[in-house]
Amino acid sequence: MPLGCHFNAVLAAWIRVEAALKFEHGPTNLPSRGRPTQVGTWIGGARGTRGTADPKVTDPAAYARQWQTWWDGLQPEWRKKEKDGKWSTKEYGEKGNEWGPLTQWGVNGTLSIVASLYFWGGNAEAEPQWEAAVLDVAWALEGLVIFYEKF
Repeated sequence: MPLGCHFNAVLAAWIRVEAALKFEHGPTNLPSRGRPTQVGTWIGGARGTRGTADPKVTDPAAYARQWQTWWDGLQPEWRKKEKDGKWSTKEYGEKGNEWGPLTQWGVNGTLSIVASLYFWGGNAEAEPQWEAAVLDVAWALEGLVIFYEKF
């Protein structure tokens, strides 16, 4: 299912992160607190490798709330929210050297974030919130690429 150019940017940045880290497993897993249940189901089903179908998002509004709680909890300490409640994307700055929980890569890391957007993206009624989430994830992954490509 095509999800548009912004989601493609997420995929491209995610691949660059993984390539910079030589496609190895990360040191730990992403925190699961607040994570949408569909992501946990997908992980529990071996990420679709056992022939299971991708989890369905039947209540996009509830998924959006769950996803945002999870995403908020993954942000580095230096990243602040703007007055409109959105995460600042003004600069990575020197503070970008510490990405906190987002520094988890491999099958138990940023892949889960990308998959969470994919599951959510098939719901047209969720489009504005989903699009904002995709843009923010793309920004964060690009920052991680800049950080990891320094190694």
